[in-house]
Amino acid sequence: MNGEDNGQSGYQLAISRQRLILEALERSEVLKVSQLTSSLNVSPETIRRDLRNLEREGRLRRVYGGVVAVRDTDVKPYEARTEALRDEKEEIAGCVSRLGLGGKDKRIFIGGGSTTMSVAKHLAEGPPAIFMSNAIEIAAILNRSGRHEVELTGGKLHKNYELLTGDAVAASAGRHRFDLAITSTNAIDPDLGFLEFFESEAILHRILARHARTYVIVADHSKFGASANHVTFGHAAVSMVVTDREPQPRFCKVFADAGVELHWPGSKKI
Repeated sequence: MNGEDNGQSGYQLAISRQRLILEALERSEVLKVSQLTSSLNVSPETIRRDLRNLEREGRLRRVYGGVVAVRDTDVKPYEARTEALRDEKEEIAGCVSRLGLGGKDKRIFIGGGSTTMSVAKHLAEGPPAIFMSNAIEIAAILNRSGRHEVELTGGKLHKNYELLTGDAVAASAGRHRFDLAITSTNAIDPDLGFLEFFESEAILHRILARHARTYVIVADHSKFGASANHVTFGHAAVSMVVTDREPQPRFCKVFADAGVELHWPGSKKI
């Protein structure tokens, strides 16, 4: 199967898989090994090894045939997720800031996620703009600056973290034209393009690709070569990708061939 562990690259794949497992568990609370085997395209033995590692870290609890979530009532999910690759996410946010993508009176959509939250903190100090988001905490960050007009999409508040979900989110985004859209992604495949673990995110991102003049994906290095089960769109659907380190040559080539700008700290245009 694809995505099996092999040496150093296997370690990175394992970290990426485990992140996707935890994100899925935040939303569904119960997962079966068979579901994860199918969605991540790896063997049951590989999934069970990932689950054992995560259980040892206290991140989940194994039950017959699958796993259940372990909740820490003292830690908000966004706070926990922000801890992972914190420095890398800040580097990505700095790159976005230095690219000067914001601007006075621009209409900007920012999707939910810990990486986009770092980006929002930088944009909050930029020129006055008109923001829309489906992430309550991101909207609050932008609003606290007092510089911007901030609008939340419609939608149902997710019970585990401060994110609006459902058809109303896509409907809200679909009624607007954006100068700039910034979202994260679950996985970047060299052949298929961008992938999401959940179909609702893929649908929202397709709408943004059609409605934004500039569409930026922010993704740390663990997303390159990772796996998820919903193909959102091909590489050429976005304007640029901003990451924390130079990707492998095959990814550099595929984005160059697609006409997509690729940026990281130290790249020529940063």
